Amino acid sequence: MKKLFKLRNVLIAIAFTVFLLLVKDNMGTVWGILGNILGILTPFMLGFLIAYILNFPYKFFYTKVFRKMGTKRQFWLSLKKPLSVICTYIIFAAVVAALIGIVVPQIAANVRTLYDNMPKYLQTAYNYVNSVYEFLNTHLHTNFSLDATVAELQSRIMKFVTNLDFTATADATKNVLGVVGNILTNTASGIYTFLMALIISIYFLASKQELCRQVKRLAVAFIPMKHLPRIYEIIDVTDTKCGRFLVGDILDAGLIGILIYIVMSVFHLPYAPMIAVLVGVTNIIPFFGPFIGGIPSALILFLVDPMDMVWFVIILVVIQQLDGNIFKPKIIGNQLGISSFWVLFSVVVGGAMFGLPGFILGTPIYAAIYTLIGKKVRNSIESKGKLAQEALDFDVLNYTKIAEEQKRLRAEKEQEQMEKLKKRLHLSKFLDKAENNGEEDSEADGEEMSEDNGEASVSENKEEKTDRFKKNIR
Repeated sequence: MKKLFKLRNVLIAIAFTVFLLLVKDNMGTVWGILGNILGILTPFMLGFLIAYILNFPYKFFYTKVFRKMGTKRQFWLSLKKPLSVICTYIIFAAVVAALIGIVVPQIAANVRTLYDNMPKYLQTAYNYVNSVYEFLNTHLHTNFSLDATVAELQSRIMKFVTNLDFTATADATKNVLGVVGNILTNTASGIYTFLMALIISIYFLASKQELCRQVKRLAVAFIPMKHLPRIYEIIDVTDTKCGRFLVGDILDAGLIGILIYIVMSVFHLPYAPMIAVLVGVTNIIPFFGPFIGGIPSALILFLVDPMDMVWFVIILVVIQQLDGNIFKPKIIGNQLGISSFWVLFSVVVGGAMFGLPGFILGTPIYAAIYTLIGKKVRNSIESKGKLAQEALDFDVLNYTKIAEEQKRLRAEKEQEQMEKLKKRLHLSKFLDKAENNGEEDSEADGEEMSEDNGEASVSENKEEKTDRFKKNIR
C-alpha cells in the first residue's frame, strides 16, 4: 500500500511537470484563454464591486429606516428587503444623473473654452518663458534665445513631415481608422458591460444572504474544520481593511471635490467644475492622488494667469491638510494602521502589477496582509516568552551583549526549571531523609560499639571471677 501511494505521488509530480512545460510552451494560448475567461467574468466582478459598495446604504435603509417595518404584519416584512434595494438604487441613480446632468455639461463647456483660448494661453506662456530667458541673459550673462529654440523645433517638425513615406502615411491612416474603430467598439462594449454589471449587482444585493449561506456551506463541506477560523479571520480583516476603506475613500474623494469647487467659485478661479472633478476622482488613489490631479490643474491655471495657479496651490494644500488630519480620520477611521512608507510601497507595487485597480486597491489589500502577518508575529513572540521580549529590548548592533544576556537568561531559566523539577519530584525530602538515615546509622554504629565494649568488659569480669574461684578451691 505504501509503495502504491509513493507511486501515485510520483505520477502526480510527473503530470504536474508536464502540465507546466505545456503551459510554458503555449503561453500565448494560455493568456488568450485567461483573457477570454476574464472578459466573461468582468460583468460579474464589476457587479459584485457595485453591490459591495451599495451594501452600506442598503444596510442603512434595512436596519435604520425600515427597522420597525413588519413587526406586526408579515406582509410588510416581506416588503422590507425590496424597498431597501429600491431606495438604494434610487440614490445611486440620482447621484449618477447629477454627475451626468450637472457636472458633465460644465466640464464640456470648460474643455471647449480651454480649447478656444489655447492659442492665447500659449502666447502668454511664450511671453513668460521669454521674460525668464531675458532675466537669465541679463543677470547671469547667458546666451539663451527662445526664438532660436522655437525655430529649431519647427525645423525638426518640418523635416520629420517631409521625410514621411506616403505609403507609410496611408498605412498610418488605416491604423488611425482602426484605432478609432477600436475606440468605438470598446466604448460600446464598456457601456454594455456596465449595464450588465448594474443588473447583476441588483441580484447580488437582493440575494446576498442566500449567497453567503451557500458559500459557507461549501466552505464547511470542503475545508477542514481546523482551518475555518483562520479563513473567517482573513475574510473579516479583508472586509474591514478593503471594503470600509474603499467606501470611505470614495466619500472622502467626493467631499474633497465639492470643497474644491466651492472654494474655487468663491475666489472666482476659472475651470472650477473640471478641476474639482479631476482632483476629486484622483484623490481616491492614496499618496499620489493629490499630485496626479493637482499638477495638471495647476498647469492649466498657469496658462490662464500665474496668480490663479498660486491661489489654487494654496487652496489645494490647505484642503489636503484638513482632509488628512480631520476629514479622512473621521470618515475612514484608522482602517489602515500602516506607515506612510508602506502606503507608498503598496501604491507603487500595486500600480506596477495591476494598473489603475492596483493603485486604488493596493493599499487596503496590503493593509490586510500587514495586519494578518503582524498578528502572527505577535503570537510567535509571545510564545517564545521572556527571552524573546528581552531580545527585543536590546539594540540590534550590540549583538555581543545580546548573546551574553541570552546566555544568562538561559542559565537562569535552566536553574528555575531544575528547582521546579526538584519540587515536583520531592528530591529535597529524599536528600534530607538520606542525611537523617546516615546520622542514625552513625549513632547505631556507636551504640553497637559501646555494646560490644560492654560485652567485652562483662566477659572479662566473668573470667576474673572464675580464676578467683579456682584459687580458693585449691
